[in-house]
Amino acid sequence: MTDTPSAAAPSDSVLSRLDPRAIARMAPVAILLAEIAFFGILRFDTFFTANNWHVIVNNTALLGIVAGGLTIALIVGDFDLSIAGAIGLGGIIAAEVIDPGSIADPLTQPGNMTILLAMLAAVGVGILIGLFNGAIVTGFGIHAFVATLGSGAVLAGLALWRTDRNISLRNRFQELANSEWPGFHFLHPRMMVWIMVGVLVVLALMMARTVAGRRLDAIGGNMTAARLSGIRVSRYRILAFVISGGCAAGAGALLAARTGVAATNAGNPFLLEAYTAAFLGAVTLRNGEFHILGTFIGVLFLKVTFSGIALMGWPSFWPDIVTGGILILAVSASGLVTKLLRR
Repeated sequence: MTDTPSAAAPSDSVLSRLDPRAIARMAPVAILLAEIAFFGILRFDTFFTANNWHVIVNNTALLGIVAGGLTIALIVGDFDLSIAGAIGLGGIIAAEVIDPGSIADPLTQPGNMTILLAMLAAVGVGILIGLFNGAIVTGFGIHAFVATLGSGAVLAGLALWRTDRNISLRNRFQELANSEWPGFHFLHPRMMVWIMVGVLVVLALMMARTVAGRRLDAIGGNMTAARLSGIRVSRYRILAFVISGGCAAGAGALLAARTGVAATNAGNPFLLEAYTAAFLGAVTLRNGEFHILGTFIGVLFLKVTFSGIALMGWPSFWPDIVTGGILILAVSASGLVTKLLRR
């Protein structure tokens, strides 16, 4: 008699048919949804209000720009620790263009052309920072971690040299940066949110649809193979630093406009948050690959977390603890989930 397989004991369980990598890719999204449910249940009357989500959406703008630019550097395998200094110096430069005398005069109302020049000056400084970082990394063979750590300290000193006090920007620049898109009432996103959307869309399209993007991705995948295939690796690594520096300095100008003050240390909180968002994004939808959409999800994850912590009334030290914890978990999440599912 021939034995037939038992229906009660199938050869393949449901779990064995699941792709561990696919589950790992979706884990951060599932955690984000669980987090939203957690805070929503405990603070339903405040968390799910339009005003709270208005704050969350608008708080993603500047971090999204900084983390988006940083993601390009991380894609090619380089760290950029100078972004905090670039943010501070970008804000100072923008303030000095708008107010050449560095005199805080709330009655001074710069024209649109002056504001545009201020933004271009800040981004231009960021591009120069990126060129400098890329040159010393590729030209002298210094590790990007060390090189940008040093250049970040230099930038902090330059910001202090330019001004030893905060510069007020409580004028038309602040009004424009905080203005809302006319006629767009859903969650009332400010102009900075639309700028972030534009920057991230351009970066995502560049990586997906252009030769430069494909070459940047190839360098990050295998720098030696990319060089042997004829790609000018140094040129594209410098490009990545330029994008990172330009985004950071531009965000610094917008930060000064949003707060009304250009401060030399304004970029310090962004350093850890930007890296956390990028590394969290690397394990979201992909297995350990940096990409723009994942970085934005990481930014949203952080801002939802910070909002929930504030609404719960937890002490002010919790955001730093949570950010550091998320960074550690993000780096190890993909491999950990895969190992657990293969046991």
